[in-house]
Amino acid sequence: MMNDKCISFNLDGNAFRGRIVRLDNVLAEMFAHRAYPDNVASAVAETSALGVILASLMKFDGIFTLQMQGDGAISVLVADVTSTGKVRATAKYDEAKMHAAQELRKTEGELEATPHWLGKGNLIFTIDQGANTELYQGVVDLQGKTLAECALRYFKNSEQIDTYLRLFVRKNEQGWQAAGLLLQKMPTKGGKASEAADDLSEVWNEDKILADSLRQDEIFDANLSLEDILYRLFHEHKVAVNKVSEYSFGCRCEREKLRATLSSMSAEDIDAMVENGKITATCNFCGQVYSFDKSELLKM
Repeated sequence: MMNDKCISFNLDGNAFRGRIVRLDNVLAEMFAHRAYPDNVASAVAETSALGVILASLMKFDGIFTLQMQGDGAISVLVADVTSTGKVRATAKYDEAKMHAAQELRKTEGELEATPHWLGKGNLIFTIDQGANTELYQGVVDLQGKTLAECALRYFKNSEQIDTYLRLFVRKNEQGWQAAGLLLQKMPTKGGKASEAADDLSEVWNEDKILADSLRQDEIFDANLSLEDILYRLFHEHKVAVNKVSEYSFGCRCEREKLRATLSSMSAEDIDAMVENGKITATCNFCGQVYSFDKSELLKM
């Protein structure tokens, strides 16, 4: 069964578009490089699935980044998705602060929704297509009981597109899995209401009810392909698959890129980082450790 992919599809004669995604091997490799507490791993996995869904909605040649910054125990969540299907994600967190929060909420040992850990902050979408291109960015306040609710605020306030979104995450014997299902109304031609608008709204509500029926054990069922799931849910609504995109874990860290960054620092700052004659740096995404001699970094 091919996992780690996102399927683009249409419903009801192209009246609505959708995305369904499932990740497991991507997460297995991601977490092989970085060990996280379960609540952080859950947030990273969910963020990765959301990042893939959002990236699949965009036309770009470069990097889509989903980033959340908050004042909570998890202060940063980042997921990168390239136009070639490489995914990486990471988190910055305070484990002592997490334990204190769960003791206060009496939720020790439970998995809590991602926004509980982020606190107040922002959700940011960025598309970087390289040099000589304009950076696209969308920002929305982190408000919502779930990560899906936080993302839906962006579509409501910025895109003004009717959107349905569910995210799933779980840990089993094999490791972490994450998935998601998104539906969107397509704009009417010319933006004008038609006589069929009421009928379309009724169909939209039917599709959302069908999407709500999707169970977690169903979307993670190894015996069901994503195509199987779509047909089960929407076979009466003319579901049509448009594109199947595959994803894999991939980090973009490079020794030379890091060396150039460190070399741009002042001699005083470089001296402050030297330990035993070496400066070491670890990639937050893949855990790769880079070591430099001081002489490599000093400007000539």
